[in-house]
Amino acid sequence: MSAPLVVTYRAMVLVILFLALGLAGCGTSTPLPAQPPDRNLASGWKLARFAFDGGDYEQAVVLYDRTLARAYARDDIQAIATIGYESALALLRAGQAAEAATRARRVREELNRRGVTPFPEIALTEAIALYAAGDRFGAEALATSLITDSRDAVDASAVVARAAYLWGMIAADRADRVGVSRALAEIGNPEAVSLRADRSELTGRLRLLEADPGAAMAAFEETADLRRETHDYPGVARALAAAGDAAEAAGRAAEAADLYLRAGRGAATLNRRDQAERWLRKAETIAARTGQADVADAARHQIARLGD
Repeated sequence: MSAPLVVTYRAMVLVILFLALGLAGCGTSTPLPAQPPDRNLASGWKLARFAFDGGDYEQAVVLYDRTLARAYARDDIQAIATIGYESALALLRAGQAAEAATRARRVREELNRRGVTPFPEIALTEAIALYAAGDRFGAEALATSLITDSRDAVDASAVVARAAYLWGMIAADRADRVGVSRALAEIGNPEAVSLRADRSELTGRLRLLEADPGAAMAAFEETADLRRETHDYPGVARALAAAGDAAEAAGRAAEAADLYLRAGRGAATLNRRDQAERWLRKAETIAARTGQADVADAARHQIARLGD
């Protein structure tokens, strides 16, 4: 059995660069044998990442599937690990949460079978996907394990913070204010925009549990702004809808209608039809009650387009 190989975000970037140059290797203390270059794999990988970075997640899924198949054909464990991880992320962003969880689990199991220590981002992606797919028990178990196992690991602070965010979201679902507060303490005051967005979203959930919908609304609107910076457009839509919930709870119906419209429109653009219809119908109902004819008309128009 080969010595364990731990791949971090920095090492994954190196893998991509080395593969494109025909210099496979992760720069670890015990690198795997160098693989000969495969230009088709490298170019397919580049196209998949380009689609993902551009927000075309459905196309990214197709391209990652094709590239991952080639990695398996090469029996290239480094490519399998990294492309498999990125393809799970693409599936998650494309709204295919159950498939994302399965992809991440299979990659993790493949690495374990071959004596390679899976990098924690794979388990984190699996946990987030399980949560999105409705398996809160499985998600919580993985998140708790990640927090415990990765807290003292080198370069794992972001993994711990993201796992804490997930743990806090699950606690908020249970109306566990203490649990949400603990998660926020674990996250701390990060500099990374994505982690600041996580903290802001959890803060909004906590403020709702504390019956302070005005503060919750402000936190969720800040979350939407931060998610936008990282091109997390599903996260933007989710944050806008949460702000709509908070506005409605605060008695600010007109603002709630507008927020639901914006959330539903974003979800529709991302082909999240169930979410889109739910939020757009909320916008239409509230707007009809508040006399916001323009919002109601826009919501109805967007609903009609969902079937196109």
